[in-house]
Amino acid sequence: MALLLPSALLSAGGDPVKMPNVGVVVRNLSTAPPDLVQKAEAACQQIYGAADIRITWINTVNDVSWEGPDIILRAVILPKAPPSRALTAFGTALRDRQELLLYQDRIIRFGKIVDLPAHVMLSVALTHEIGHLLLDSDDHTLSGIMRGEWGQDALNDIRRDRFRFTSDQIRRMQANIEKRSDAKAR
Repeated sequence: MALLLPSALLSAGGDPVKMPNVGVVVRNLSTAPPDLVQKAEAACQQIYGAADIRITWINTVNDVSWEGPDIILRAVILPKAPPSRALTAFGTALRDRQELLLYQDRIIRFGKIVDLPAHVMLSVALTHEIGHLLLDSDDHTLSGIMRGEWGQDALNDIRRDRFRFTSDQIRRMQANIEKRSDAKAR
């Protein structure tokens, strides 16, 4: 069992920065190499960092205990999607379990079709599914990270590094994190 303790970020003046911290335990049950997963996590972290949300990653198959006011989510990278999932689904967010499932076969296949690196596609799927959990919603939008369909506009945003959350989504995620963090601290 690993014990995760949130570390404080410091501002330029040395004062602690108040930034929501979300722990994500990643269990890679697929054949995705660890360095690919870490590159995807780093790209995902950049997107959440732009939303003033810090992600702390732990890659393990062991049980993890979390201490502190933060919340923890679980991500599982599966080799293949279950047959019951829509053919266009890269993953599933299980809000009641605070867990997300990612389907390596579909992520890799789509990345090859649209000529995007595997770590970029994994990052897109990871960011999107974590978004469902932090927004506490299964809803999709017409554009941006939380879109339900991925057309040329979305691919262009990804290629141009303009893949971000809206200001309303950022506000909602931060409020949900704070609400869950406060409930956990009681």
